[in-house]
Amino acid sequence: MVTTLIAGQNAKLANEKFTFRLIVGNVQNVSLDASAILLANTGKVSSDDDFIFFNQPTHPSGALIQQEGATFAIDLSKVPGYLERIAFVLTADPGLSALSDGYRFELTGETDQFDFSGQGAGRPEKSLIVCELYRRNGDWKIKAVDQGFAGGMAPLAEHFGVEVEGSPNQAPPTPTAAPSPPPKPQEKPSVNLSKITLDKKGDTISLEKKSSSFGKIHINLNWNQSAGPAKKGLLGSLMGKQGGIDLDLGCMFEFKDGTKGIVQALGKHFGSLEQPPYIFLDGDDRTGSINQGENLYINGKQWSDIKRVMVFAFIYEGAANWAATNGRVSIKAPDQPEIEIQMDASGRNEKFCVIAMLENKHGDLSISKEVNYFSSHKPADEHYGFGFQWKAGSK
Repeated sequence: MVTTLIAGQNAKLANEKFTFRLIVGNVQNVSLDASAILLANTGKVSSDDDFIFFNQPTHPSGALIQQEGATFAIDLSKVPGYLERIAFVLTADPGLSALSDGYRFELTGETDQFDFSGQGAGRPEKSLIVCELYRRNGDWKIKAVDQGFAGGMAPLAEHFGVEVEGSPNQAPPTPTAAPSPPPKPQEKPSVNLSKITLDKKGDTISLEKKSSSFGKIHINLNWNQSAGPAKKGLLGSLMGKQGGIDLDLGCMFEFKDGTKGIVQALGKHFGSLEQPPYIFLDGDDRTGSINQGENLYINGKQWSDIKRVMVFAFIYEGAANWAATNGRVSIKAPDQPEIEIQMDASGRNEKFCVIAMLENKHGDLSISKEVNYFSSHKPADEHYGFGFQWKAGSK
């Protein structure tokens, strides 16, 4: 039996294992993100390990795993004793008001089933706490929260005790007496929520390693859903629209030892993250069921072996109308600002676009905006000097 909750309502949970799923209706030109935060009994974050999001999808305890962006697997029996609450968070850019059909969540266990529907239209907030699972007197409960934050992710993070770099509300620390040792380090994680946009062709930024490696580097290509097949995004919503353009993401790469190759759906060259080429394309959807776009990942632990990675997109099916796609690429790495590149094209007839070049410069990650258009793979290769032999291929 399904229990439908209203905002502020709570209910006891009889099961330990659940699937939590966020769902939105038909939206366009909206950037959506789902994440979860595990909290101590103070209601605050204890460690950066307790943030579960696209770039850190699994909690060390195994209690929470983000499976497909909007879907989380939960095992309450594995939640460490010092954690007493799990908050599920939704962010929307330009804001929740763009969700004209609102949003829903479902929590499903073997015998427990709960759902909730929230409003979107008319709301000024950009982020909100959707719901919480919390421990009370040894029992776990669910509460529909639906609490919004007008300023976006930064004030929401600060609500949970996170110091956000660059926040105007961040006050200098006040000396306090040393607390007794907690069961888990209680340092406040510092999260950089900044975004850097490379506006002009040739603009370059260099990222320095803040640890032994860059971690998993995530490259996402997204575009106007009305211009191409709708894609399943971080919220995993079923958009259900078909369009006229199949836009594919890929890359040409070169290692320092001279090894070269290509990762793309064409020819099913999806690569691998754990073995050469240490670059992986996360599938290719042509059904219109994915609104997240195309995703490419680079194993940053192997960055020292890589010389360069040329990121490209091409129109496999449909008219060459880059201006209608409003294509954009984001490049994210742990503890680094997000880098965004807009494919600012108008009236282009070519079907192949070199978007960005990632280069290893003395160990740093240098990212430059290219946005150069070509008729196909071969002339792009000739321009950038990879030297491949080309023949017709298909998916």
